[in-house]
Amino acid sequence: MTTKEVMFDTIEDVKQFVNQAEQYKADVDVCCGSCMVDGKSLLGILSLGIKKKLNVVIHD
Repeated sequence: MTTKEVMFDTIEDVKQFVNQAEQYKADVDVCCGSCMVDGKSLLGILSLGIKKKLNVVIHD
């Protein structure tokens, strides 16, 4: 499992992230506090908000 902290400044940044995450076979989660969403879900990530520090977890 790999964890990184990220911040998305624009919706375009989120779109690019989701496109990259969809290329992985591994599960990708994005967390903010106790909320966790699928890293391959544009709406899921947007529901957490932009311009916030988020944690990306890759389950490899």
